[in-house]
Amino acid sequence: MAAGLTACGTVGCLLVAGCSGPGPVRLTNVPVPAPADRASCAALIGVLPSSLGHGLDRRRLDPPRDTAAAYGGGPIVLTCGVSGVPASYRPDSMLSEVDGVGWFAEKLGETVRYSTPTRSPHVVLTLPGSGSTEVQPFDILVSVGPAVRAHSVSTTP
Repeated sequence: MAAGLTACGTVGCLLVAGCSGPGPVRLTNVPVPAPADRASCAALIGVLPSSLGHGLDRRRLDPPRDTAAAYGGGPIVLTCGVSGVPASYRPDSMLSEVDGVGWFAEKLGETVRYSTPTRSPHVVLTLPGSGSTEVQPFDILVSVGPAVRAHSVSTTP
């Protein structure tokens, strides 16, 4: 199967394969949360919506993961429990706050990665490049926000 998305950096590397149809999505290098974060990550993944919008239904993962979710044909990938923060993140970096969650955006080739460097456990949301379904990042961040807010805590005063 051809690779559909590669997103690498300090916060981890994902390779998504087998993404073109309704079958399962295979993710590699999915983060393993610290023991203290495993329950929060599993709960977060468990309450994510079944769809993020038209053509963005939740996909089955092979093998199943309780720290990751994939949506749509691109796919959009959300992971929980990444250790560290993106290399380009600085404490004075601009975060886009959406419904109480601060997201740090990075352009990585054709993909855009949003992460939560000021929350624990860290969450990373990778959006596919322009060749896939038209994705409105704000709508996606709004859709996943309640789960992220409910199952992670702010690390800033």
